[in-house]
Amino acid sequence: MEEFHTSNKEGLTHSGIVHTLLNKITTELAVKEFKGGYQKTTIIAGMPHTEYVPDSRSEYIQSIEALTDILMPQFDEIMNTEYKEYLEAIENLEEKIDFKDMRIGDDNHKKFTKRKMKLIRTLFQRLNLLLKRTNYLKTAPKVEEEEEEND
Repeated sequence: MEEFHTSNKEGLTHSGIVHTLLNKITTELAVKEFKGGYQKTTIIAGMPHTEYVPDSRSEYIQSIEALTDILMPQFDEIMNTEYKEYLEAIENLEEKIDFKDMRIGDDNHKKFTKRKMKLIRTLFQRLNLLLKRTNYLKTAPKVEEEEEEND
């Protein structure tokens, strides 16, 4: 079995992951049109080639859920309460939608996605308020690495 070694400069830091996710969400995902996934056919060298274009709404939702997972250790009382509210809202939404008969792209799926987008956007705003309350964004990844070396 081969061992994997990395130097401290190549390693990931918690702060670095948060900064990377925030950058991706705000500069790549949140600034493009939200639309469902679809099959796109193009002609390459005279042959039809079909590729799947991912659902940009799902990418946005999943990236904020990943950010939430990463930030959980930083949650304060306010954020714990707000996150519980989000989970309850998602649960209520899932109860209203009949998942047995739901198919991607049908009316139930569109309603569910539209409502979940509103909830996830609110969650993202609350996460940003958490980051402001805790001054988390003022901690640059390099500073965190230096702090870890001193410990």
